[in-house]
Amino acid sequence: MAIFRKDTVPETEGVSGYPGPYNLGRGNLVYRHYTEAGGLTQFGAAVETLLPGGQSSQMHWEEREDEFLLMLTGQLTVVEDGVEAEIGPGDTCVWKSGTPVAHCLKNKGAAPATYLIVGTRDPLNITHYPGLDMLATPQGYTHLDGTPYPKEGKKT
Repeated sequence: MAIFRKDTVPETEGVSGYPGPYNLGRGNLVYRHYTEAGGLTQFGAAVETLLPGGQSSQMHWEEREDEFLLMLTGQLTVVEDGVEAEIGPGDTCVWKSGTPVAHCLKNKGAAPATYLIVGTRDPLNITHYPGLDMLATPQGYTHLDGTPYPKEGKKT
């Protein structure tokens, strides 16, 4: 058995890893990745805090990964295929793998909002970003035609 107290799992500032024109920058969220601390590989679970004005990700859906969210504190706006809904403590969201419902979270309020996010870890997953010329594949980010985006730090 492994027990991890909150203060033993480092809090990390979220940094967008999206390529070039789709990068969301840094400072949108902070998180504690509990399954990383425990070395789990089949699913991921983190407690994330989305800061005021922040957006969790680009609108996306997953081919081979389920996602589950449980709101802990604060209020968030969930955007699904352009439709917005407010959620608060105790509310949940589920996104089934293979279901093309693009989604993201926005914090339109003045206070941080914290949630538990859990997802499958399938090494063959492909993430789709409707409206953007981007896919996340096992090989990295690509354009829709399969051309890879340049790796961070490399000039091409």
